[in-house]
Amino acid sequence: MQAVDDSGVWTVRDFAGPEDYTLRLTAAEIAELDGFIREMDREGKSLDDIGRGDFRCPLVGARLAALYDELRDGRGFAVMAGLPVERWRQEDAERVYWAMGAQLGAGMSQSVLGDRLGHVRDTTREDPHARAYRARRELDPHTDRAHIVGLFSLRAARTGGVSHLTSALAVHDRLLAERPDYLERLYEGFYMHRRGEEAPGEDPVTPHKVPVYSSADGKVSCRWVRTYAVMGQEAKGEPIGGFEEEAVEAFLAAASSDELQLRFTLGPGQILWFNNFTHLHARTAFEDWEEPDRRRHLLRLWLRNEDMRPTVPEIAVEGIQPRKGRMPSYDVEAALKEMRARR
Repeated sequence: MQAVDDSGVWTVRDFAGPEDYTLRLTAAEIAELDGFIREMDREGKSLDDIGRGDFRCPLVGARLAALYDELRDGRGFAVMAGLPVERWRQEDAERVYWAMGAQLGAGMSQSVLGDRLGHVRDTTREDPHARAYRARRELDPHTDRAHIVGLFSLRAARTGGVSHLTSALAVHDRLLAERPDYLERLYEGFYMHRRGEEAPGEDPVTPHKVPVYSSADGKVSCRWVRTYAVMGQEAKGEPIGGFEEEAVEAFLAAASSDELQLRFTLGPGQILWFNNFTHLHARTAFEDWEEPDRRRHLLRLWLRNEDMRPTVPEIAVEGIQPRKGRMPSYDVEAALKEMRARR
């Protein structure tokens, strides 16, 4: 365990304000995107028909190439702003977003639905056990299952829904300085429960411990979802407690600290892009509008690009295999209760 030598180590004090991490699209770049929409209309191409080569927008393409370098070798995140979602049809926004994402990586399935373009909105009216991205509850710092994550805001909530972003590498170095014994335990990792999203024939729990921190070719990466770790350890009969729980709490406290956690609300027309292996993201709970067409709605991309970062096999990126007849829903409390009853 050594201090991280990486541009992705940042703190809140490194930014004077949002403009320091915002890429604001110009009128000429928006005109290119309008032209792309018209071209896709002429060719009759829906989102699933659009490939990397269909995006013939040199100005925005150059911006995305620079963004990729920033995600891989720079601070690891940026907010892109100025997309005119107020005048685009939702279909237009989806096609533009998908095409931009294709310049950064390949879209992956994000749930058993097979949704390569995820819709982040509250569905708990219909399903109280909906997965996190389909619910309105608070989400604590975690990572996803991708190399690059994109979140594109179409509509904001009535209140709440504040985005939180933390450099996982800065958290690593704080723990190294203050509690290296905790950091050592995080390197060991935890068994992770797949919560009903395992492939056919696959065990519901990972056969190996998934390290919270790991290093490959000198690059430190992070992989963490608290509920998955709690359930995985319970299923193995090794519940998290004592020293391990202290280590987890110290990790999450650092990730949520005022010094390390950047907090902002994505407004309509803004996209947050980040390197998933160097960042922890979270969100406050939100209250939505009553009218369905006003409710909070973000589009999500999980992108695979093996060139992004070398990683150990235990945290390899994998999409979630579609499963006919299943929904992205899991009753965590009931599952934990059943596990504990068996013990």
